[in-house]
Amino acid sequence: MLIALVPVQETEAWMLADKELLKKEIGTEKTDIELTIHRSPEKIANPKEVIEEAIRVAREGMVKRRRAQLTLADIYSLIGQKIGIEKLDNLNSYQDFKENIRSAFRRLKLLD
Repeated sequence: MLIALVPVQETEAWMLADKELLKKEIGTEKTDIELTIHRSPEKIANPKEVIEEAIRVAREGMVKRRRAQLTLADIYSLIGQKIGIEKLDNLNSYQDFKENIRSAFRRLKLLD
């Protein structure tokens, strides 16, 4: 049996769990402070806005041809496929997500 699980909350905060991966995917060597991603992901009120701003700041110094329009939507799957579980395991919201999944599987009698 295969069950697809798609989190719909906290995904942007989880993208900030590996800031080095995020910076690689948006193509910058700027610091976390320059990109305003230096705080704990779960302490950021609107992580989507923070990531969009980081993309804008990262791309602003590039020549127009290289700058290309990179959006948050472009990096969802890139980061989702590459982020290490150990990075997510450091986040309380991810721990809650895992426990909620376990509880749902227990209710469905798919897990003891």
